[in-house]
Amino acid sequence: MTTKRVLIVEDSKSQAAIMAEIVRNAGYESSIAAESATVVMRTIAEQKPVLVLLDLVLLGPDGLPAADGFALCGEIKRSNPNTGVIIVSAKGDEDSTEWAMAQGADGFLQKPFSVDDLMSVITTVLGDKN
Repeated sequence: MTTKRVLIVEDSKSQAAIMAEIVRNAGYESSIAAESATVVMRTIAEQKPVLVLLDLVLLGPDGLPAADGFALCGEIKRSNPNTGVIIVSAKGDEDSTEWAMAQGADGFLQKPFSVDDLMSVITTVLGDKN
């Protein structure tokens, strides 16, 4: 059986590293992509992850917005409907959560989160994909 891959789309290197370690400790392979929407979509096409952990606000190295997480979520779900998408964002207001779900997100986790919170939402989303 092949190990399932989780793609982490997060512009904070430290946050991405923490999520990658949690994912690896849970028995999944992990990779990180956050350069641009184009790079993220290409990475998904190449790696075919079962799950994407997606930040809503992705900033480039210049500190300016590099990708809109809401739009990226919709694009991921349109081109890869069987790939789970969990939004992991500091934006935890009801409007952001509802809009993310309207774009096709399978789960939403507000930062900061605990290891247990992250694993719980991953288990819930991947429960029917395992």
